[in-house]
Amino acid sequence: MIYIFVSGGSFGIEAMVSSSGPGLTILLLLALPLVWALPMALVASELGSALPASGGFYIWTRRALGDFWGFQTAWWWSLALLVDTSVYVVLSTTYLQNQLGFGDPTYYFICWAIILLFTLVNILGVKIVALSSSLFSLFIIAPFIALGLLGLMNWQFNPLTPITPPNADLLGNEGALVLGLSIGLWMYSGYESMSTLAGEIEQPQRIIPKALMLVLPFVAFMYLLPTVASIAAFGHWELFSVDSGEGKVSFVDIGRMLGGTALGHALLASAVLGNLALYLDYMASGARPLQALADDGLFPPIISRVSRRFGTPIAAIALVAGVNAVLIAGPFQSLVIIDVMLMVCSYAVIFIAAVHLRRSDPDLHRPFKIPLGTRGLAALMIPPLCLVVFMLYMTLFDRSVSLFGSQGITLFGQDIGWYGLAGLLALLSGPLLYPLLRHRYGGPAIPCHEAGNP
Repeated sequence: MIYIFVSGGSFGIEAMVSSSGPGLTILLLLALPLVWALPMALVASELGSALPASGGFYIWTRRALGDFWGFQTAWWWSLALLVDTSVYVVLSTTYLQNQLGFGDPTYYFICWAIILLFTLVNILGVKIVALSSSLFSLFIIAPFIALGLLGLMNWQFNPLTPITPPNADLLGNEGALVLGLSIGLWMYSGYESMSTLAGEIEQPQRIIPKALMLVLPFVAFMYLLPTVASIAAFGHWELFSVDSGEGKVSFVDIGRMLGGTALGHALLASAVLGNLALYLDYMASGARPLQALADDGLFPPIISRVSRRFGTPIAAIALVAGVNAVLIAGPFQSLVIIDVMLMVCSYAVIFIAAVHLRRSDPDLHRPFKIPLGTRGLAALMIPPLCLVVFMLYMTLFDRSVSLFGSQGITLFGQDIGWYGLAGLLALLSGPLLYPLLRHRYGGPAIPCHEAGNP
């Protein structure tokens, strides 16, 4: 399940290659595991082992920083997750549409059928979701290994050149770095997700940290292998796209060129199954923080409703499914950029909470502890926090997309792009909703410093 949470395959990197350039894409795929994924994997291991309760990171941040920041983290992460899960449905159905050529009515019917089916599977329980994830993983990984080996055997081009597209500056308004970094952060995120299910897992203090440390290098390898091999064998990086129409190519098309129809079909199956597996697992993970908020009197009580037969948060799962059914209409790249803006802010609070808990609760039993003192842990958090600030700045002022003939609005004398405006409004919804929801539903009954206690 952790492999699925973090990866689910390499599909989506195609958009990163063509928009950011092959060289920058590979550099980001090499750097982000160290400066972004590793700190979160370590934090999730330490805090997940210390506070293995359902709700995961919501419990950590609430205990460390109080009710307000606990709510912000859960709310921002949940909003990002709602967008994220919608992206997975869109990607899986788009791959099918590109290869089979059906129209929009069939497209939306398939999207809604996927949402309905996986809602039912999630209601049946985490064990069914986990078994399905194990099966999906086998079919996701094998075709990418074949693509990587065939690509390396047919090496013809330098995969590192050019670094960025000729018509785009590294920090310009064409969105080269913003989109590449957005997709890269998205591809290397998810290490905290398993924590939300810790209350339903046997021995989470041992299992989750071990799996996180194994998954981190494996995911980086599975991203780099097919990306480097495909660019080196095919060469035309500017044609890479998740949409293979109008002369564009995806990993499926490159696999077909290198390995014939059989590999093409296997990669298509991997694309569809990978995104379906991501959707299945993230629906499970995304429902739990919403349930935890409802349990704490910060969300409508009905969302805390649990199925008597299966023990799953049936109302929270249905809420996720309902929002997904609406959001599937959004374009892939726009969804991801708004998604990442919310996600990086929730990550920033989790990073800060990890350091603060070392100071405020030093006696908390941590079966897995990062082998650094408090100052060392703080230093480890500096690179990802700087990345959060940089990403927020670049997204807020990116004006590469036009809407209604305009590239954004002017706010307080600053030109804000449409991506940034949408993300900013989503972020502000948390502080605005917190006092209203707390007043309406009563707020938490358990003090912050006792959050997560058995």
